[in-house]
Amino acid sequence: MKKIFNKKNKPKIILYELNEVPRRLFNHYVAKFPNSAFAQIANEGKVFDTYTYDNGELHPWSTWPTVHRGIDNKIHNIRYLNQDLKKAKEYKPIWELLIQNKVDVGIFGSLQSYPPIKSKFCKFYLPDTFAPSPLAYPKELSDFQFFNLELTKENKALSRKISNEYILNFLRLVSNGSISKSSAFSALMHIFKEQINSKYKTRRSILQNVFSFDLYLRNIYKFKPTFSTYFTNHVAGMMHRYWKYLFFEDFQLNESEVDQFHSKSIIKAMHLANNNLKKLINFANMTGHNILIVSSMGQSFIDRGDYTPELFLKNFKNLIKALKLENNSFKLLPAMHPDYCIEAKDIDSLYSLRRVIKDLKDENNNQIFIERYKPVGLKINFIFNLSSSAPITNSVKYLDKIFDLNVFGIELIERDIGTGYHIPEGIFCWLGKDQNIIKINDLAEKVDTRQICPTILELYGIEIPNYMKPPLQGR
Repeated sequence: MKKIFNKKNKPKIILYELNEVPRRLFNHYVAKFPNSAFAQIANEGKVFDTYTYDNGELHPWSTWPTVHRGIDNKIHNIRYLNQDLKKAKEYKPIWELLIQNKVDVGIFGSLQSYPPIKSKFCKFYLPDTFAPSPLAYPKELSDFQFFNLELTKENKALSRKISNEYILNFLRLVSNGSISKSSAFSALMHIFKEQINSKYKTRRSILQNVFSFDLYLRNIYKFKPTFSTYFTNHVAGMMHRYWKYLFFEDFQLNESEVDQFHSKSIIKAMHLANNNLKKLINFANMTGHNILIVSSMGQSFIDRGDYTPELFLKNFKNLIKALKLENNSFKLLPAMHPDYCIEAKDIDSLYSLRRVIKDLKDENNNQIFIERYKPVGLKINFIFNLSSSAPITNSVKYLDKIFDLNVFGIELIERDIGTGYHIPEGIFCWLGKDQNIIKINDLAEKVDTRQICPTILELYGIEIPNYMKPPLQGR
């Protein structure tokens, strides 16, 4: 691929990856807060609806590679976190294409970005919060990633008790400056509120944005990369849980029936994103960066009916032991609830796991741990099936014998019922000097998310791979 952009007039881009935020929430926030950064973007920039053409059940670990690679999952076939990506290598993410063309980049948290790429054109690189190791650079990002991965692991699905080890790691990051004093104060205030009102625990996950954005901002001020990404999931998490209480009319509720605390949770998360964008706009005004806000898909309401307590794998070693498999033949990799990604040592071990797991059932004889996707290489993705009997009996059946759940490392958890879920429509916003390069005749037309990558490549004057769609603008 040949580099053809003009060095003296190199465009600059910040790709703010605002996971799963739909146009409805964007418009709601702008209407409610007309002096916000989101409102500034709506008034001064360009805002488009998007549509993802991924097939199957939509998930961010699949729809983001579609944005980054300019092709959908029918071609890149990336279906789950920590999947073996060897078969997707011919469809490089945008940051690899830019690096190849000597454009300096910085990557911060983008999904499916592990492992870090070492290059003189890569100024900083922090993979996503589900990476299998804390490998990142510079060193302060690696230190933060160790803390970040533990935070994700310990609070998967539920906000659990804060361990002493977690507190020590947190204090160490504050002392060396990786976490700013203002972020540390915000975290302490939040934990204090949890002691007064336990509902604040349900908002603990949004602290990841507080910690990570400070670090991202510090690195873009330090290195000023020509192109950088920043991913945040904190709004998506609140929408999944509390859509019902913000958009209560979708559930035919009266305002008097709304949980007032949780009705504010999505807005609280949007306030953090808005604060991020204010700071990025200030940075962009000094440096000439374009700010692109993208959600690879969106969310809308979903009515799941009555809630059934969920099965959760608390102890992976117990599961492998109870299945009479070799413990050192399997490794549990990070994944986003409700997924479980398991890596086998060899193909025989993988086959054995797939065979014996079918015999793990509830007392109604339903298989409880099922393959969500077929294996890729030596990695496979599982999910717990909903069981009506396990929450009552607190047991499972294996080879026709009854066992307590804990024998297999399984526990029952109860969460806020999900009231928001994935839809193909998202948003694409552009604020900056190059925003008018996008030429769409009908502004009501939905932008194909596969066209975002080639549009950015076109802006940099880089030849677009022939497997991609054309860009959103012509020259």
